[in-house]
Amino acid sequence: MALDWRKDRVYLPQDEMHSFGVRETHLAEQRCDVAWRALMQFQCDRADELMRRGAPLGHALAGRIGLEIRITVQGGLRILEKLRQVGYDAFRNRPLLRWHDWPLLLWRA
Repeated sequence: MALDWRKDRVYLPQDEMHSFGVRETHLAEQRCDVAWRALMQFQCDRADELMRRGAPLGHALAGRIGLEIRITVQGGLRILEKLRQVGYDAFRNRPLLRWHDWPLLLWRA
């Protein structure tokens, strides 16, 4: 997130930022307060729902493409898990998939 901010990129919807009381200064200052956490929880919950709704496609497609979609969905869900675990503080705890996450993703897929 900080990297995107330095490149003058903001991927959060401005209207949703505003409704949660989050400003671009949150990004600039890497401020993880109550408003930021509420916005991130909202975004993560929505992303989780969308990924889970789309997940059946991975089972509907045979072969490698189906497996790739299932792993992609599981990777996204794992990132969301990691964000939740750190209280949505993506500034100081950027969620990354590490080597030890891959067996879990494959098993879940």
